[in-house]
Amino acid sequence: MKQTKMPSYLMLSLLLITVFSVSACKPATVAENPNFVAQDTLDDTHPRARLVLGSDRLVGNIRMANIKFRKVGLFTQAQIGIQNLSDVRYNLEYKVEWEDANGFMLDQSGVWHRFTLSPTQIDTVTATGKVQEAYKVVFTVRLPDDPFIINNKYQK
Repeated sequence: MKQTKMPSYLMLSLLLITVFSVSACKPATVAENPNFVAQDTLDDTHPRARLVLGSDRLVGNIRMANIKFRKVGLFTQAQIGIQNLSDVRYNLEYKVEWEDANGFMLDQSGVWHRFTLSPTQIDTVTATGKVQEAYKVVFTVRLPDDPFIINNKYQK
């Protein structure tokens, strides 16, 4: 039986087709798409409140609940429940920032506050806007990046 050799242009064509078909299936990365937003770390289901999860490990484990707003004199006050959906105890930090009715940031001087959420616990945070235009609240939660917390945890 005689073996026939495949022409080089045919081999090159098959190789190029394979490379292009594989690269066409490759998902876009954040670096390739600057408009990419990780939707899992952002909960904006409430029209006046937004929860931003600053740590990937919190996705699916922390959510906001029981959101309330009221006027205190000329200022807006928000009360937000933060719920731990997991069986893990979290030492966390939160920061509150305010936006006007059009979504423009008003107060970006938010200070990080530490708190602890036990498994399935809901903790309530109350914050008041510092200017009369405050209308929407942005609540950011993250795992603290502090070696003293980790050391303190292992010493106990």
